[in-house]
Amino acid sequence: MPSNSPAIASIRDLNVHFKRRRRLAEPVRAVDGVDLDIFKGETLAIVGESGSGKTTLVRAIGHLVPITFGSVAFGGTDLENLKRAELRAFRRKVQYVFQDPFESFDRRQSIFQIVSQPLRVHNIGSTRAEIQSRVYEALEECGLEPAHEFAKLFPHQLSGGQRQRVSIASAIVLRPDLLIADEPVSMLDVSVRSEILSLFVRLRESRNMTLVFVTHDLSVAWEVADRIVVMYLGKIVEQGTAHQLIGNPANPYTHALVTAIPVPDPSQRGIDPAVKGDIADIKGIPSGCRFHPRCPYAIEKCSVAVPALAPIQAGHFSACIRNDELDLEPPHHM
Repeated sequence: MPSNSPAIASIRDLNVHFKRRRRLAEPVRAVDGVDLDIFKGETLAIVGESGSGKTTLVRAIGHLVPITFGSVAFGGTDLENLKRAELRAFRRKVQYVFQDPFESFDRRQSIFQIVSQPLRVHNIGSTRAEIQSRVYEALEECGLEPAHEFAKLFPHQLSGGQRQRVSIASAIVLRPDLLIADEPVSMLDVSVRSEILSLFVRLRESRNMTLVFVTHDLSVAWEVADRIVVMYLGKIVEQGTAHQLIGNPANPYTHALVTAIPVPDPSQRGIDPAVKGDIADIKGIPSGCRFHPRCPYAIEKCSVAVPALAPIQAGHFSACIRNDELDLEPPHHM
């Protein structure tokens, strides 16, 4: 995290609940009481298995899903207090890159039309020459050169990595303050992933943006993030710097994620995380600690007590009632 950086976004007691079809059924608590600050200039990774609530959280930050209660403030202003025109202006500052760009593209549009569309929506650029300049600049920054040749093509003529570069270009063409990337490399070949991750890091630095990176893969978070937040069933269970969480995870769930990272050297055996089963259905959240049915360190009290995020050291927090008791073996392969 950049030193002495102000919070670009502040999230307090954020809850996003979805109603279920059965009239008397309890709502699905996709995000359930999250407090989080996102600091200017940092890369924050939000990590967790499918169903942990990470995608719903980042969509709520941009006001793309309705908030049940709690608040999201951007630059000190609560989004709930914004009028329609103000909310439109806010959305210029926060842009998204999604997992599958091909599904979000209009396949009948050229690359130029796709990347220039945000400019047209926000009435940026009074002449075609000005719009063209912005589009070509974004394409070139994303490694699509010569820009004038790529601008003529259509999505089906590009590789998966090139399409993701187009998606990134259409996000940065508005010059946002905050870029949110939701699993942007999970559908790409391994050979392309590193290039796209390097592109995100380079753009964050060159454009002085803040980057929020959603992933289920802690090794990806380790590569790009200054700080990592780990979610499980709608709650944050651990947060800290990348070095703190990867090098010395305090929460049993984070420890299991870290020790499950593949070891490059086959002679160097990883630690068996001993986690039981799969993530619970978010429609039926367990009582007490949500991870306790799978946790190898759970005791009877874990099924009753709801753990709060408690400090481990400066900037490092873990939600586990046994924080002071457990001595988790540090992963030795990172």
